[in-house]
Amino acid sequence: MKNWLVVANATRARILEETDRAGGYVHRADLVHTQSRQNGEALGSDKPGHGLGASAYQPRTDARERTHDTFAREVASWLNDGVAAGECAGIVLVASNPFLGHVKGHLSGPAQRAVLRTVASDFTACRDDELAQHLAHGH
Repeated sequence: MKNWLVVANATRARILEETDRAGGYVHRADLVHTQSRQNGEALGSDKPGHGLGASAYQPRTDARERTHDTFAREVASWLNDGVAAGECAGIVLVASNPFLGHVKGHLSGPAQRAVLRTVASDFTACRDDELAQHLAHGH
């Protein structure tokens, strides 16, 4: 059972497992959420008074925010399952703001306790070897 490094933003997440080699990782999952890249109109209307249940008041929620939250749930589910199955000892969570908060909000109790470190940065464009350097320098 090894630690996992999660590098994510609202459209992409990589879940990596540390290896015995310093700065080395094995890919556990590469998740892509293409809906988060769509503009608001393509995601659907968020205006009250349209569609089913139009007479009921529904608070205005940004469609993009909903898709980010859906993807955060997917990422958190991977982590929750990994911790529950005993495959993940600890989690280093590196994600853009506010996506970091979305993911953390969907972690189970055991997964929350497994979080070793959080970094509010978007390193999704970095190669694996660059990640180790960024994290070693305290980012």
